[in-house]
Amino acid sequence: MTFNQVRWPRGVPAESTPGETVGRRSRFRAYARLLRHSLHVKYALSNLVCRLMPDFASGVIRGRVYRWAGFTIGNGAFLMGNLTLKSASPGFYDKLAIGEGATIADHVTINLDAPVTIGKNVGIAPHVLIYTGSHEIGPGSMRIGAFTALPVTIEDGAWVRIGAVIVPGVTIGQGSIVAAGAVVLKDVPPNTYVEGNPAQVLRKLPWGYR
Repeated sequence: MTFNQVRWPRGVPAESTPGETVGRRSRFRAYARLLRHSLHVKYALSNLVCRLMPDFASGVIRGRVYRWAGFTIGNGAFLMGNLTLKSASPGFYDKLAIGEGATIADHVTINLDAPVTIGKNVGIAPHVLIYTGSHEIGPGSMRIGAFTALPVTIEDGAWVRIGAVIVPGVTIGQGSIVAAGAVVLKDVPPNTYVEGNPAQVLRKLPWGYR
């Protein structure tokens, strides 16, 4: 039997080539970077403190606690429950802005791979999902391609009802309403009512200001 015919026993790794070693080190650094960007200590402390408060009676105080953590929270913003905020991208605390007088219910999930801007007097119902991160479409051998992120904006006065899904890059126009369970794949014009999957404009709403 020649040297080239010798097989390594199962469970015993062969000696790594220089290229494999460099590849492992590169992956390790990438994983370490993801871990570092996933650790949000002040956000975790804020949620810990807010869990001690009654959900509905402490909305304004909860907003102040999140502001202490580093998020932009306008005066009078009312957060009925702890927000589920997710991201492993840099700049976590700089990517969420909630305007004055906004009301956000419990069990709302917001992905902060890109900025999310919630305007003044916006209403967001329970179980709404707002996502900014996604992937490009890759080749047939691996359809999930390169990571990408696009901002989401919900303009002043809009109302997003229970269980709606808002995907990356969408703008919800001023004074519009997104129906319960709607999946919003494109921009919603101001002062319109949309529903369905995908969400479609059903009617225009009267404009008003008070």
